[in-house]
Amino acid sequence: MKPFAIWLAIVVVLFGGYALVASALRETTQVFVFVDSSNPMAPVWVDVRRELDDIDDRDHAEFALAHGQSRQDELVHSWQPELTFSGVEPFAPCSFDAIDTYQEAAEADERILITTDSSCDTSTLVGWDVILLEP
Repeated sequence: MKPFAIWLAIVVVLFGGYALVASALRETTQVFVFVDSSNPMAPVWVDVRRELDDIDDRDHAEFALAHGQSRQDELVHSWQPELTFSGVEPFAPCSFDAIDTYQEAAEADERILITTDSSCDTSTLVGWDVILLEP
C-alpha cells in the first residue's frame, strides 16, 4: 500500500505542476464585444449587464467593448481586463453597418454581438458569435 501512496503523490505533484505551468503560459485571448443599443433592446436591457458579466468571467482574456444603433456607434473602451459598461440607454433604430469598422474588431480573436431577435438581421455577420436575448 505504501508504494501505491508514493506513486499517487508523485503523479498528483507532476500533473499539478504541469497544470500550473500550462495555465501560466497560456496566451491572452482578445474578445471584442458589441452591444446593440437600439430601440428593440429596451425590453431586455437589464439582461445585457448579466451577459457582459458572464463574458467577463473568462480567464486569460482582455476585452474591448462598443455599442451602437443606426445613429451612432461608439467604442466604450479598448483592451482591458474587465468589461465596463454604464450610462447607455437604448434608442434609435438598429443598424450593424459599421460593426466591423473598429480596429479592435479586426484584432480580436473572438467577436461577440449581444442583440435580440426583434433587432437587425444578423445573418450577414460572418465570424461573430451572436447572443440573442429574449424578452
